[in-house]
Amino acid sequence: MTVDTVAAAPPAAYDPFAQALLRVVPTTEGQREIWLADHLDREASLAYNEALTIRLEGALDHAALKQALQALVQRHDALHSVLSGDGQTLCVLEHLAMPLAFEDLSGLDLLEQSEHLAKAETEAVSHPFDLQDGPLFRAGLYRLGPQSHRLLLSAHHVVCDGWSWWVIVRDLGALYGAALQGREAALRPMESF
Repeated sequence: MTVDTVAAAPPAAYDPFAQALLRVVPTTEGQREIWLADHLDREASLAYNEALTIRLEGALDHAALKQALQALVQRHDALHSVLSGDGQTLCVLEHLAMPLAFEDLSGLDLLEQSEHLAKAETEAVSHPFDLQDGPLFRAGLYRLGPQSHRLLLSAHHVVCDGWSWWVIVRDLGALYGAALQGREAALRPMESF
């Protein structure tokens, strides 16, 4: 009698369980089209990058802003999600750390600051997002002076659209105010992106 041995299966290119998942939901037709564009040509996917710069004037508490951004990402499933390797499912991660890049431009003159910010905004929409590994939402803070900052937020359209930006800015303001006061934010009920 002979025993056939089964060769070990090759490792999968995508392991949806490599990160702790909160839930997995089917993607929409639009999300699958965006995933396809990304896989056909990374440059085509750049057309789906979006960015928003928020002018912040007055004293800024860097730690409170970082706390508010993390709470924002955890509040909205889309902001802590990635697409599966085949584009068929949106994988909502249990937790996604939200880094806040920081640059101090206060030593530059106004023209140099303006040029640097314009370059950062261009980079935000020309740097590809990794739809499978994420994150699909990024933030950078630029200090122009003691009382002047710019917060540059960027996201991929697969998780964020025009309506979403309004919700993001509103919620971020409430979360930042609450973080400054050491209390929980009183936010509206969740709205879908």
